[in-house]
Amino acid sequence: MSDVIPSLALRQPIIFLDVETGGRDPARHPLLTVGAVTLGLDGQISRPIHLRVRHHEYCVEPGALAVTGIDLLDHDRAAQPPEEVAAALREYAAGVGRVMLGGHNFGFDLGFLRPLLPDLRRVFRSSYVDTKLTAQFLIHAGVLPHGVGTPLAQLTEHFGIEYAAHDALEDATATAKVYVELLRLVGAGPDTG
Repeated sequence: MSDVIPSLALRQPIIFLDVETGGRDPARHPLLTVGAVTLGLDGQISRPIHLRVRHHEYCVEPGALAVTGIDLLDHDRAAQPPEEVAAALREYAAGVGRVMLGGHNFGFDLGFLRPLLPDLRRVFRSSYVDTKLTAQFLIHAGVLPHGVGTPLAQLTEHFGIEYAAHDALEDATATAKVYVELLRLVGAGPDTG
């Protein structure tokens, strides 16, 4: 998987990451999947990784599984213990260096990542990019049209990005593509149409 975005030069790569969970509360509900891609200096999206996390018990909200479409029996058979997933994320990050993370509504994802990776700040930079917050700012600044909205599905639709929601890898990829489009908007100036 590789998409080249012409005429984009970033100062450092960014790892875009997304999680799927068994609910909204990181203290009660399990982290189920982690998806990540790397947005390179040249705007190339590469290095997709999709990890499944196995738990001894799954305290899940039925609505969460309905949204993600995750079958817990299939999930458990394909999943790895949390320690192995954490090691895989550390190895993934080491392949790029200690760079920023990016995500959409990323505070949610961080709530589930921190217990998995207590050394998160040593693995990644402490700052991160949040496309939801960036889009909100650009709407208020008049760069994005007011009617667009900030859910990932609305942003991908606005930018003409193909997107099938609620798969961690698909969400991470779509978020990276939205970020590239938001960067292009800033370079092009406010929307006057």
